[in-house]
Amino acid sequence: MQLALQTKEVKSKKRKRFQEEKKQQQKNRKTQHDKDDKEKVTDITRVEQLSYKLITPGMLVLACISEIYDFELRVSLPGGIVGMVSIGNISQAYTDMLHKLTGGNQEDLEDLKSLKDLFHRGQIVRCKVMGITFSDVGKSSVELSINPVDVNEYIGMVGLKHEMVLESCVASVEDHGYVMDIGVKGIHAFLRSTAAAAFIQEYNAGSSLAIGQHVTCLTQLSDAEKRSTDVIRSISLTADPAKVSKAVFEFTDKVGLHSIVPGTIVEAVIKQVVPTGLSVQFLTYTGVVHRTQLRKVGESTKNYTARQKLKAVVLHIHPTSKLVSLSLNKMAFNQFASVTPSRIFPGILVGDKFMNAPVTQVDKGRGVYLKLTDSVHAFASLSHLSDKAGLSAVTPEFSLGSTHKCRVIGYDVMDRVVMVSMKKSILNQQFLRYEDINVGSIVKCEVSKFRPDGLSVKLSGRINGFVPNIHIADVVLKHPEKKFKKGEQIKCRVLVCEPEKHRLLLSNKRSIVETTLPVICSYADALPQMLTEGVIVHICETSLLVVFCNNVKGLVPRSELNRLNIRYPSRVFSVGQVIKCRILQCNVEEQRLTVSLNCAGDNSFQKKIVKVPENFEIGKLVSVEVLSKTDSGLNVKILSSGDAAFLPKSHLSDYIEMCQLLYDAYVPGNRILDCVYHDNSTLLIVSKKKSHVDATQSGLMMSDFGHVQLGMMGAGTLKQVMSYGVFVEFFNSVTGLVPTRLMADQRVTSPSEPYKVGQSLIAKVTDVDTEKRRFLLSLRMKDVFDDSTAPGLDMLANYWNEYDYIRDAHMNDEGLLGQLTRLSVGDIVVTTVAQVAAHGVVCRVGEEVEGLIIRAHLADKACKEGDVLEAVVLHVDMLNRCIELSASPDLIKHMKHLRDNKYGEIKPDQVLKAEVQLINDNFILVSLKGHAMGRLAFLPARKHLNDIVETSQHTIGQINTIVVKRVIGGRVLVALQLQEKKEGRMQVLLERAASHKTDGSKNLHWAAAEVGQTHDAEIISLRDFQANVVIGDAKGRVFISEVVDKLQDGTCPLQGLQIHDVARVRIIGTHDVKTHVHKHLAITQPYRVKTFFDCSLKPSRVEGEGVLTAAELLGYQNDFKKDQRVQAFVDGYHSNCLWVHVTPTVMGKIHRLNLSEDLEVLRNPTQFFALGRGYNATVLGKNNDKLELTFIGKTELAENDVVNAVITKVTPVDIFLQLPFGFHAKSSLPDISDKYKDCIQKKHHEGEIVKCCVLELNSVNMATVSLRLSRLKPASKNVITDAEVHFEHVQPGSLLKGYIVSSGSSGVFISLAHNLTGRVGCGDVSDDYVKDFREALPIGKVVTAKVLSVDSDNKWVDLSLLPRDTGLPDVVPSEHRTARIADGKRKRKRSQCDEKTNERATKVKKKKSRLEVADKAEMSDGSTPKKAKMPSTQKKVLKTKLIELKGLKGGKKLKKAKPKKLKKEAKRDSDEEDSGVDVASSDRKVLSAEDAEPVARLEVSGGFSWDNTFTAPVSIIERVPVESSSSDSEDEEQQSRKRPKTRLERIADAKQREAALYKAELDNLNTEKEPKSTEEFDRLVLASPNSSIVWLQYMAFHLQATEIDRARAVAERGLKTINFREEQEKLNVWTGLLNLENLYGSPESLHAVFQRALQANDQFKVYHQLVNIYTASGKMEHAETTYNTMIRKFSQVRDVWLDFGTFYMRNAQAVLARRLLERSLKSLEKRHHVDMIAKFAQLEFKFGEAERGKTMFESIVTTYPKRTDLWSVYIDQMIKAEEHDSVRQILDRVVHMKLSPRKMKLFFKKYLDFEQKHGTTDSVQKVQQMALSYVESHDVPGND
Repeated sequence: MQLALQTKEVKSKKRKRFQEEKKQQQKNRKTQHDKDDKEKVTDITRVEQLSYKLITPGMLVLACISEIYDFELRVSLPGGIVGMVSIGNISQAYTDMLHKLTGGNQEDLEDLKSLKDLFHRGQIVRCKVMGITFSDVGKSSVELSINPVDVNEYIGMVGLKHEMVLESCVASVEDHGYVMDIGVKGIHAFLRSTAAAAFIQEYNAGSSLAIGQHVTCLTQLSDAEKRSTDVIRSISLTADPAKVSKAVFEFTDKVGLHSIVPGTIVEAVIKQVVPTGLSVQFLTYTGVVHRTQLRKVGESTKNYTARQKLKAVVLHIHPTSKLVSLSLNKMAFNQFASVTPSRIFPGILVGDKFMNAPVTQVDKGRGVYLKLTDSVHAFASLSHLSDKAGLSAVTPEFSLGSTHKCRVIGYDVMDRVVMVSMKKSILNQQFLRYEDINVGSIVKCEVSKFRPDGLSVKLSGRINGFVPNIHIADVVLKHPEKKFKKGEQIKCRVLVCEPEKHRLLLSNKRSIVETTLPVICSYADALPQMLTEGVIVHICETSLLVVFCNNVKGLVPRSELNRLNIRYPSRVFSVGQVIKCRILQCNVEEQRLTVSLNCAGDNSFQKKIVKVPENFEIGKLVSVEVLSKTDSGLNVKILSSGDAAFLPKSHLSDYIEMCQLLYDAYVPGNRILDCVYHDNSTLLIVSKKKSHVDATQSGLMMSDFGHVQLGMMGAGTLKQVMSYGVFVEFFNSVTGLVPTRLMADQRVTSPSEPYKVGQSLIAKVTDVDTEKRRFLLSLRMKDVFDDSTAPGLDMLANYWNEYDYIRDAHMNDEGLLGQLTRLSVGDIVVTTVAQVAAHGVVCRVGEEVEGLIIRAHLADKACKEGDVLEAVVLHVDMLNRCIELSASPDLIKHMKHLRDNKYGEIKPDQVLKAEVQLINDNFILVSLKGHAMGRLAFLPARKHLNDIVETSQHTIGQINTIVVKRVIGGRVLVALQLQEKKEGRMQVLLERAASHKTDGSKNLHWAAAEVGQTHDAEIISLRDFQANVVIGDAKGRVFISEVVDKLQDGTCPLQGLQIHDVARVRIIGTHDVKTHVHKHLAITQPYRVKTFFDCSLKPSRVEGEGVLTAAELLGYQNDFKKDQRVQAFVDGYHSNCLWVHVTPTVMGKIHRLNLSEDLEVLRNPTQFFALGRGYNATVLGKNNDKLELTFIGKTELAENDVVNAVITKVTPVDIFLQLPFGFHAKSSLPDISDKYKDCIQKKHHEGEIVKCCVLELNSVNMATVSLRLSRLKPASKNVITDAEVHFEHVQPGSLLKGYIVSSGSSGVFISLAHNLTGRVGCGDVSDDYVKDFREALPIGKVVTAKVLSVDSDNKWVDLSLLPRDTGLPDVVPSEHRTARIADGKRKRKRSQCDEKTNERATKVKKKKSRLEVADKAEMSDGSTPKKAKMPSTQKKVLKTKLIELKGLKGGKKLKKAKPKKLKKEAKRDSDEEDSGVDVASSDRKVLSAEDAEPVARLEVSGGFSWDNTFTAPVSIIERVPVESSSSDSEDEEQQSRKRPKTRLERIADAKQREAALYKAELDNLNTEKEPKSTEEFDRLVLASPNSSIVWLQYMAFHLQATEIDRARAVAERGLKTINFREEQEKLNVWTGLLNLENLYGSPESLHAVFQRALQANDQFKVYHQLVNIYTASGKMEHAETTYNTMIRKFSQVRDVWLDFGTFYMRNAQAVLARRLLERSLKSLEKRHHVDMIAKFAQLEFKFGEAERGKTMFESIVTTYPKRTDLWSVYIDQMIKAEEHDSVRQILDRVVHMKLSPRKMKLFFKKYLDFEQKHGTTDSVQKVQQMALSYVESHDVPGND
């Protein structure tokens, strides 16, 4: 036990001894470090003043605030240096509050104060130099920080001492004090309220301190804290001015230089006195005092002696040399006092002139000091001594005692001197201060810079001004730089002058500058009835805003615009226009000014008022063309007259939300049909509102007060909403009031809630006051609505017509709106949940489209972020850029199993059950039940335009009984059965009332009116396709096709009719209408039927009695024949067809391609075919009770016809098209263009409409077409680079051009024409060995080949691509071919082997009939000759029957055959050759095994039995030692066999066999040899399981054989096999799998693999690989989407932004790339900004605008002139842009900069190389002389 205690005690002693030794070592190291710091500053003998050369980043400086701006502080430093402190360098707490403000978080920001509230001019602060920027014009800017974190960075926790003066900042305000930020990490500083009371009362006007406010504090440590050796964690502060000002830093052993900050008061002893200052010793350090920092200004250093003791203030500390500068200035001791110029230099103002100021001191390198008064001294720097530039020293004329004339230009409060200038240019300047400039005065200025928002000008060296764009000239200038030149003198009038902001606004408008009228500069200057001139700055529909000088604004009410009634001021006036106006009244206290434009003699804007044409008529229908857009509407042109008109934005639609969408959809050049003249006040106003257009035909047009009658109804627009009612405007500005009591059936408390300005309404007149010319209206539903379902259905149909137009207009957009338009209601999409909320889930479809699924459509699914759901599109909201979805499983199931046949057909009047799926403001979406399961329908949400009831009677999931009313454009419009019954009951009551009034006369009229008779009929209303008439009390209709006999295309026959007109008609029939009124039980009588007359207005029918037959006079035509001409009237466009009415019962459709010969019409059919327009059509046939029609002349397709077509599919080898009349066609690559280009098919896309020429009609509804311009326009002189190839003109030896359509081991196939394809054998492709034909010769490549042979019977051509045949370079790129190992003899033997094999295969393929012919030929000669001659025709047949020598069944038998048998066969074949049979010498024609015809069993002497078609693989044939088939070579070999081999020949043969065996063994051991079978690959992956290259090769092997699933399996196997540490190898396999899915898989499979890859790898690398895959495969939209995802996920990675920008630039999206640069600078760290801008500037040079890139580089190098790497890149880019003059200017700038000799050497060398290449001898000598001068003047060797 005792031993254990002793051991423990010994260990404790050792531990303590170790700790003491460690502390002593640390203390010794620190003492040595402090000694080193002291030794560094003891050798200072020369005192220099702080200058731009000495100041350096990291330096701590005591400074004074001279100016305070909104976002920065201007600070004065010693030595006349000026620095700027940005708002982000105040303090960390203040910066955090600013971030909250910019982020939209307004909480706890009431304590946020402006810089003017936190600081005051003259305040002493401590700064740290953060950076210095030198410009090329010699000016420098110093960036400073007063953040305690930066200023007190070097102190640290150990450096805090008692009564130490620190710069602190308020971090938060507490109940009993303030938490202060002193910038020392880990220290909690607190300033009690009592310790801050004196400072607050004396220097803060009694107000509490605010967050961000800087206070100089003194540290307070308790006695215990002083004695403690522990690190201080919290510290108390005091801000008592008396204590802080008297605090003197005391010396202790632990004090280091890092503990001393500027503003610290120390006791010093003078060591040395020099003319420029003092060298002093303080604490244990040496410091200096410059003569400008002595006690008195201008005091001589002779007043001080060595060893004299004094107190000094630390002024600045150099971070590198550790040089400490001190000040004896008394103002520096009291750091709470304000050091302002008015206090230091009383009575001295900027701009004051002194005639005789004596020179008191001369500093040859800096300038001279002068004495202005007894107490004020001045300093003039070298640059301000004279107007001469380049002074390097003070000249003798400024000697001591000499007097000079000078002018005050500024203050240096830190050095206590006034800055003056002796330049004559400054002495003669008019303005030196902004305070000297008077608002409204005329000044001369110089153009200095062009900006996008205006013109920067210079009044003097220190005063700059700005001329906004609207004030540059009296007219708008698009290119002001062409009118003004930099440096040009212009005359302007001062509009605004704010000296505290250094803001000066000027006007260069001649009318403003040269005006003779009084100039208003304040509200007090505006006297009633005064005439003056102002500038329009804002225009609205009710007033104008005019601005005068000094921001005095006046309002021009609409009533004071002009004596004329100007409805739309934006059409008459423009922003920036100068107008003469008259002051009406002015309230100076409230600063309200009212002016009028009713001035005599001012007609400047009268010319914009349009004169009304003579044929103008309110309510007339016209068509217009869009000319341009304004903020309030469209400027249009009347097509019929050419007059200019205006279509207000609010008159584009009856739906307010549709107006903006239609406004965005219309572009200049669009035609808008069926507009109506609405107004003619000051300009022609037209309206596109459907309610207004219909009003002209239905009797609801109210256009004249004289015709307003009690009970009249009219269609109008809500003009103004007041508290007592609303004003409704009708045609021709007729306006009535709707009082609150008549607004709705229910009580309306606030009119602004249900009604909006611009809303379409139907109003009824309830009171007319003819004396006051005003009337009252009613909007109540009971006054204007008759319970009919027609108005609601009409509104809904109009809504979808406008919706379809908007969607078609944006269908080809690439952004979010384009993606939305490609979605339709009922589509089933895959969505990803992005956010889960209480009301539902927000999900994404793709990358950009957002969707919403409410809880009712989730079917109680529990969703979380990232879940993938299947949903049905319910609505595409283009206004809010989103979609509404349903994830209901039942709805999805019904949509997928939709019955699209006759059993699921929906017809009008069907009664069905429906479930509510979506409730919208304009419609209710329902899903139908019963036989229509899976179909969606639309129910009107509003019954009438005046229906403003916001509470819906429907709920999601509600089941209703509906009646199908209309089927338009694939949409089903329905009505509630309950509403139908209500409508029917109302109709019965009306009919009963009418029957009582007529007292039975109706039956008499029915008896008098009969079918076939003619009567006078009154038109009571006009609809889209019929005119409703009354014949007595009988009602009828005139269908639109029964109006005229001859129809003019594009006209509407009903437009010639007017309501209440009486016309002669013939009754041609009747039709019954079901009213759905249940007067009896539904079983006995479900409907009530009413009969109406069908009438005709056609003159041929009305007056054709006796001329036409009864069948021609009566009824509608029902039987139509092909080629018959009929009248067709447009109903709508959908499903690529225009649907038309032929008769009331017969509909027709015209396919898109049959609409016109004009391609522009086919691309935008909705713009050219308006509702109700009529056209003459030709019948093509009948299909499902609908006529197939055409608007073009032809009805059949014939060869050589030029027709329109739409591309349906683009493949690598063909383009598939759809032709008119139901034909489909194909165009091969040679028929696409007259000039062949690689991959020419890529210039076309699916859905493109083109013209084509029919070449052949191949079969039923199939054709071959050509897109060549020479075919489309044969008469024109077209340049045909590559003519068409015809088989009959192809001759052996000719050269032909074609497209590669297939390449592989069996050869290369080339398409020469649409019906001609040639083959190039593998041996005729290249002289070298080609490893992969598919990769070397891709599909779509253009090649030139030589014809070797032609097979006329089968239209087959054998070709060659060998350079020796074509005379052209090898078509196979060098990287895809290698030199063959075999010599020429081996090649010759191989070709002979091929010939022999082909001959044997040809003999096997002979038909039995040809053998019989040969036998008959032998029998005719009476004997069997040994050698028979074969006819030449049979030779050709034999050539064409050559079979493919690869992959056939008999190959194994041939391989097993012995050489002896083969030699015998070769001998026999050679004998047969001698008989005269001409056999092809090489394999030119390839036939598949299926194409070869079976032959009879043939016994061959070699022992083979040939039952079927047989071919041997080429590789096997090549390995068989077959002898040549040539007779000469055979004789030679026979002779060689007769002669026995010599010994040397036998030895050579043995060596050859040994070499062959050795080579075979090497091949087996060679790992670089490419495997050719699955077994070889398996062995290879076993040998190298972690090699991604092997796995990728294995995948490629399967892909070449189109075994996609096996390739996937190999990839999955590789991912499981590769070791998990081999991350890059695994990533390579993942990349290969992504490539595979991209090329051969579906988007879903690719997405699945991508998600897996993200989980297994670095996500950034996977995204990068995917985007490269998309880019390489041409899927640019997917690539862009992926890039957008990457910049959101990896916003801090610089390469992502750069790659995305490069992608945009490469794809000609420069605008998007520039926007991307702005986004990147907001996301990336500041240190990356310069490099990012430089990279994008290089992209501008390479892909964009070189001038923009130049501007970007200029901005960079101006800001960072020391970045020589940026200069080098800039120069290189300019050299590439071949702007040689600009390159010389840049190089001249660089070589005159102050850079190190090593860098200057590089630039001189670059300059010299440039001149040697692009310059002259003189320019080269000039550069050499410049370099020599630099070396001599800078003493380069010494500096080095």
